[in-house]
Amino acid sequence: MRVVRANGIEWGITIDAYLMNAARVGDRYTALVYGDQSGAISNGMTVVTPPVRAVEQRGGFTLMRSLGGNDHYVIVSELAECDDAEA
Repeated sequence: MRVVRANGIEWGITIDAYLMNAARVGDRYTALVYGDQSGAISNGMTVVTPPVRAVEQRGGFTLMRSLGGNDHYVIVSELAECDDAEA
């Protein structure tokens, strides 16, 4: 599973959660969450991140940091953006 592979990467910081099927909404993402460190969100639940920015990519995964700097997420898989003309 891709989450296990992403978790095996040494990011150098604590990852708050791993995001699958992430969809960008402005400067936030909505995604299925796995490995939530707070314990408040169960695996497979849908979440919306606070505003985030990309920090780095490794092994096909993207490390995101909240603009406040307190939260770190790894995007495991991302949904392709849909062109409105094709929708």
